[in-house]
Order: sequence, then structure tokens, then C-alpha cells
Amino acid sequence: MLNLRQIEVFHAIMTTGSLSEAGRVLCVSQPAISRVLASAENRLKFLLFERVKGRLQPTPEARLLFAEAIEIQEGVKRFNILAQRMTEGMVGQLSIVSSPTYSEWLVPRTIGRFRARHPDVQIKYRSLSYDLIVAQVLLGHADLGILSTEPTQGGSLAAKEIGQSEVVCALPVGHALAQHAVIAPGDLVGHTFIGFNPNSPYGQLTNDFLKLSAGPRIPDIEATSTPEAVALVRQGVGVALIDPYGLPPGPLDDIVLKRIDPAPTHKIYVVHARTQPLSNLAKGFMATLRHVLQNDHSPLDAMIPRVPGRG
Repeated sequence: MLNLRQIEVFHAIMTTGSLSEAGRVLCVSQPAISRVLASAENRLKFLLFERVKGRLQPTPEARLLFAEAIEIQEGVKRFNILAQRMTEGMVGQLSIVSSPTYSEWLVPRTIGRFRARHPDVQIKYRSLSYDLIVAQVLLGHADLGILSTEPTQGGSLAAKEIGQSEVVCALPVGHALAQHAVIAPGDLVGHTFIGFNPNSPYGQLTNDFLKLSAGPRIPDIEATSTPEAVALVRQGVGVALIDPYGLPPGPLDDIVLKRIDPAPTHKIYVVHARTQPLSNLAKGFMATLRHVLQNDHSPLDAMIPRVPGRG
């Protein structure tokens, strides 16, 4: 029967004991407070206050309602505190999924930077295959997906290219090609090749490089992600063309990285469902990811100096 404004005025009068003080607390005039009170009493069909010896006294009905009004005002206060914390990005939950390639350095680095600014935000992170990433985002189980492939579900997914990386060649220490300054397609002929599914986007990308010399090549050993390929190279199994953002952080004394020529670029995409607006937290995470890609040194930079114009 009463709206929130009328309850607010009633609570202020009960708390301060006068119309003028209630007006001061709510930053309105005393006549405005009187009009709201009269409207409230008219709706309720009973008085909330009476004048006794010139002072405003609450009726028994008002005292009974006051306990409920306190709960309502406390709820409004909690609402505003939560809204303020959300405005400041200090509370909430964020679900991130990504390709396994980005689980070694890029996403952990971004989460670390983001959490430094938003320490109370809960983050759920999983690395998944392409199909599962798309499904999680479309079903609303993940706010953002980070992919190495532009999704084909154009009508359902919004995709934004947020950065790119330069494909490089990973070799075991002591490998015959380790003395080459740059690796050309023909240099890989005759060496055990660790590759990816030729039908996958990354497999197609590396095949485009290889076929410049000897035509498309079926991998001798097929991996599903850069971290897997790097692990095989570290064991001396063979050579691989990798995305440097899939390199683990820290020293990599058991592999050698070489730039390749011509070097294909590998695009990085962030996707989200078109049907669900992005939260401010999700937008902030995207901004942090973009900043990391543009300003932080990837594991590759510690091993091979960055070439101007490439990244």
C-alpha cells in the first residue's frame, strides 16, 4: 500500500521525532515531508502520528510498523553498499574459459593483474577444447571465452580480435636446426614433426607454412595444444611450430626457439554470448587482457628479442 518513499519518510520521522528534522535528514522541505506523511496516512486509513502537547507522538500502529520499516531501510542500505562495491569492481563473480594454449601464461598473467585490482572478485577458470568453450559461453556457464580461432557461430556469439602472436619453431637443445638463425619451411623436411590436427584452424595455419616448400604434411606426432607440443619437444621427441603464448613461464633451458620465415600470425579472440550483456567485471577483464597483450613481455621475449612490427 505504501511506496518506498513513503516508508522512507515514515522511518525518518520516527527516527528524528519531528517533521523538520526528517526533512533535514532527507534534504527536503518540511511541507514536502508533511504532504508525504498525509498521503501515507490517507492510504493506510489510520494515523501514524498525533500532536501531544505540541510534540509529534507515534501511534501504537506506527510503533508496530516501525520494526518493519527498520528492516526495509537496512535492506536499502545493503542494496546501496552492494551497488557501490559493484560500481568499484570490488565484488562479483567471473567465469573464464580458454584454449589450453593460453592456460600456461596468458590467462594466468591476466587473472593475476585483474585480481590485484579486484581482490574480492571470485574467478572460475577452466581450459577447454574449442567446442566446449563455445558451448559453455552459449549456455551462459562462462562469461568470456578466449580462443585462438574465430568462431563460426556468428549469430549467437560476439567475437572480438584482441591480439595476435607470431608462430615460432621449438627445437630440442642440440638439434641440428638449432644453429639456424631463422627456420624456413624446407628446413623442417626430414625431421620428426610434432603438429596438430590438419583440420583444425591452427593445424591449417602451420600447414600453410609447410606447404610453401614440400606441400602439406601429416604430423609424425599429433598434439592438441601448444603446451603438449612443447612438452614433447622438451623430451627431445621432435620439432614443433607453436604459439609462444602457450610457453610455460620461467626458464626453458631444454628447448630452443627460432623465428620462422615467412612467419604467420596467430590471432587471439575473446567471445561472449550476444544474448547476455557483459558485466562491468567482464569488460574490465577484457581490458586487462588487452593491456597484457600490448604491454607485457611474453615468455618468447625472454628467449628471442621482439622483431619490430611483429608481436
